[in-house]
Amino acid sequence: MKKLLLLTFMSIFVSTLFAQQLYIDAFSGYNITAYQDAPEYSEGVGYVPIGGRIGGGLEHVQLGVEYQQQIKNPIFSFTDDVGVGTFDEEFITRYYGGFIRGNLSSLPAYRFGLVLMAGVGQYETEVNRTNLVSGTMETIEYEPTLGYNFKIGISSPIYTILHWEFGYQINMVDRPENLPLASHNAIHHSFQAGLSLNFVFGNVAKKCRRVIDTGSSGRGWR
Repeated sequence: MKKLLLLTFMSIFVSTLFAQQLYIDAFSGYNITAYQDAPEYSEGVGYVPIGGRIGGGLEHVQLGVEYQQQIKNPIFSFTDDVGVGTFDEEFITRYYGGFIRGNLSSLPAYRFGLVLMAGVGQYETEVNRTNLVSGTMETIEYEPTLGYNFKIGISSPIYTILHWEFGYQINMVDRPENLPLASHNAIHHSFQAGLSLNFVFGNVAKKCRRVIDTGSSGRGWR
């Protein structure tokens, strides 16, 4: 896992050094758990993430790095047979990873476009497990685990290179048994909104300026 992440980050670093386009994004949104293979986590729980991305590369395709954490965590509540609360489990996760991003637009830095993204990275998770009867809490840590994500969305300019972005992302990481926590496939759905800056350089910048000045590509993406 460490070798894969190191190779990913080295590729991204080289890509950014020679980038024709630089992409910087800050985002938040709303996540919903869809944990599988453990009935106690089957109910969807909502929570709020915050994160950022930076990438570089060609005009339509960039490689980049991403960091994400939570400003509100998912909490699973458990009760006994008569409905009295027994435990709360709060999942606290941080994510570090790399991504590849494509924008299907005539001028991605300046016009509306369909965005596709895929990522791989490390999920670091700890669980605060609170005993509601005794009022005590223990923290259970998972080993850092490799996971994946896939996103589809749209990007559109607010003013020149400043864009708003909206998209849907699915995230997947397998968490092993970590007693007293059951093993489960920690899938969650993410509905993201953010602001991005899209800088262009060299020949790409000249091409974009020429197209904008002449209006030869019309409006919108294609």
